Amino acid sequence: MIEIDPAWAGKVQFYELVYGAWTAYIFLVLLWEKILRAPLPEWRYVLLNFMGGGAFWVNHYFQKAPFWSLLLNLYTLVFLAVWCWQGIRGHGRSWAWKLAAFGAAIAYTVVFIGFEQIARYGVEQQGVNEFWFMAASYLGFVAVIAWRGQRRP
Repeated sequence: MIEIDPAWAGKVQFYELVYGAWTAYIFLVLLWEKILRAPLPEWRYVLLNFMGGGAFWVNHYFQKAPFWSLLLNLYTLVFLAVWCWQGIRGHGRSWAWKLAAFGAAIAYTVVFIGFEQIARYGVEQQGVNEFWFMAASYLGFVAVIAWRGQRRP
């Protein structure tokens, strides 16, 4: 079995990922439906959000590894390829729309990281126990499921 050196671990914690995941999901749906005006099937939102959250692996387990930058860049390329393949391809829109949709991947990433940073700030700077961010995330996921479950196919 391949061992992961614990010294490679980054500062990113699970409560940050969980808090960022449901909040970024809301942003992702609104981005595609309200701003880009190109609703996607729900499974594509789930896939794109899963891919966005996948950077956690790189930053949690390998942030201090000598190959972290290479790994993060490779993951970014995979994320952008999936974003284009599942979100942009096949819409038959103008090049300007396609560029905006591609730029939306960057906006989504910044927003996801921003939500993670809110949780980190709450814990590290405000002294909020990470339990409360996990509890808020649990309720947030329930709210997202209820919200998205009301949609008619």
